[in-house]
Amino acid sequence: MVSSEFDGDMQLDDGGAGSKDGGSQEKKNQGKKGGKRAVNRYQNQELSAFCLQVALLLEAAVPLDEGLSIMAEDAGEQWEKDMLLYMAEGVELGDPFYQVLEDTKAFPPYVVRMAKLGQNTGTMDQMMLSLAEYYEKEYFLMRNIKNALTYPIIMVFMLLAVLFVLFVKVMPIFEDVYSQLGAEISPVAKSAIRFGGIFSGVALAVGGLLVVVCAGVWAFTKLGHKISFVDKLVAWTKKRSKIALAVANRRFTSVLALTLHSGLELEKGLELAAELVENEAVGSKIGTCRQMLGEGQSYYAAMKATGLFSGFHIQMIKTGTRSGHLDRVMEDISQDYEQQADGAIDNVISRFEPTMVAVLAVAVGLVLLSVMLPLVGVLSTIG
Repeated sequence: MVSSEFDGDMQLDDGGAGSKDGGSQEKKNQGKKGGKRAVNRYQNQELSAFCLQVALLLEAAVPLDEGLSIMAEDAGEQWEKDMLLYMAEGVELGDPFYQVLEDTKAFPPYVVRMAKLGQNTGTMDQMMLSLAEYYEKEYFLMRNIKNALTYPIIMVFMLLAVLFVLFVKVMPIFEDVYSQLGAEISPVAKSAIRFGGIFSGVALAVGGLLVVVCAGVWAFTKLGHKISFVDKLVAWTKKRSKIALAVANRRFTSVLALTLHSGLELEKGLELAAELVENEAVGSKIGTCRQMLGEGQSYYAAMKATGLFSGFHIQMIKTGTRSGHLDRVMEDISQDYEQQADGAIDNVISRFEPTMVAVLAVAVGLVLLSVMLPLVGVLSTIG
């Protein structure tokens, strides 16, 4: 349980000294001096739930300070409860909602900027609802990717463990039995068994070491540190992975659809999207597209020339640009990229399973041949 980070900000002057604006300024100064910030951050699922609740409160015309206080009553963690009460106080004292979000440090910059846009354009309820849908899709997409990675890793470790036990523990027993019967396993089979035992044992050790290293890197990065080699490796993988490219394109089109729907200029939408794609291959194309737009190129020409879209998608963009429904077109393209990402994940799993079955079948077949051939010789001698 995280200790309260906002207790000092919760206490108002009992004597009522100072105006509403003065209290707000005092609260801000306390925040700057004491550094009272949320030590935890909302994850995608929690962000989706938070944005949805705020959207519902705004649609029902419930004041935000009252609504945030209601949300704080049923908060699951103490840090979340303190944060929501802190936000409620900030809104009550007159701070803009986006500023309160930024002060907590629990929300990504994208949420803060979109909340600011929604507050400036008077579409906060629609903006928060769109953010809820965006982060809900992000949650399910990331969950599918994690499951796609976890399942093969577990299968590989199970396969290596089975082979290791088979080669190291089971086969020596058969060798002893055959030596007592006056028969022996062929030298080729013995070599294969020894090689299989060594290979599976080394693979298990290396796999276990990689798991430990990955866990250490994950814990290190959680503390806010960066490892240049790991960052370069991740960037290299994202450039070449079909799944990573599909995820980046989905984020890009989804953010662009949301910003266009809110009335933001395409150039600003591209700027926001470039911050969220987390993929250098797509990010560089977005940068080139922004530069071409700055030079006076049309949306359609810039996106086509940079290769951000091709084929049927670029035709849809041309139609959307001329009809004034580019936001709807981007939403449709985003859904298409989401399906592509899901399809790429399914392809990885569908290819992996037959491979594992084939490897296990070959290994078991070799073991059976190594065991049965000497047995046939023994039986023929007895006969």
